[in-house]
Amino acid sequence: MRALAAPALVLLALVLSQGTASAEYPTLVYYVTDQVGVLTSSEEFDIQSVCVEVYEQTGAEIAVLVVNTTLPDGIDMFAVKTFEQNGLGQEGEDDGLLILVSVEENAWRIEVGYGLEGILPDSKVGDIVTANLVPYLAVSDYYSGLYYTTYAVGLEIVTNYSGTPHTSESQYPIPWIPLKTWQLAVVIGAIVVLGVLTKGRAFLLWMLFSRNWGGGGKNWGGGRSGGGGARGRW
Repeated sequence: MRALAAPALVLLALVLSQGTASAEYPTLVYYVTDQVGVLTSSEEFDIQSVCVEVYEQTGAEIAVLVVNTTLPDGIDMFAVKTFEQNGLGQEGEDDGLLILVSVEENAWRIEVGYGLEGILPDSKVGDIVTANLVPYLAVSDYYSGLYYTTYAVGLEIVTNYSGTPHTSESQYPIPWIPLKTWQLAVVIGAIVVLGVLTKGRAFLLWMLFSRNWGGGGKNWGGGRSGGGGARGRW
């Protein structure tokens, strides 16, 4: 039976590699990703609720990301690469938008997808941020700034963008584990086999991988950044 252990490990690694991403830039598992801890769980939920409403009404995808720093890239390149790596917005529609805040740099960037540039030109984005984001960041009120900014850009999208309504139902059998049903079945089967062959040690491997599966399991649509938006400091 020990001969089965190596193939099971290989199969497990292959399946997990399809369900998780290893990348230089942040993987956005849901609408709000706070890598610094400036938002409480309830505050994240409030902001995500706005993003979900926009998505359901128009199909446009808003993501909020808070990081410590964007160096060495700088906030412009970091925003573009994160946007494109995750594929915000629907493929072919390119209706994604990224709100990025870098705490240590006191910097912000709004990255707008091609499909939203018509209703959210750079000047309008700048006005929204000046009124809704910068005053709150200046006093370290990240929640208010991010919530009001998300609401303001969301209102522009819902009012002026003719997108395709979507539902927010998760495509995964367990929302916080980004694996398809067949992938999850293979993983569980491999874990059981390895658990028997390794006298339970394989279950420690399962616990290790599961740490990387927190979040909402959001499946972004595959859109592209338009290079538009605005940036600044506070």
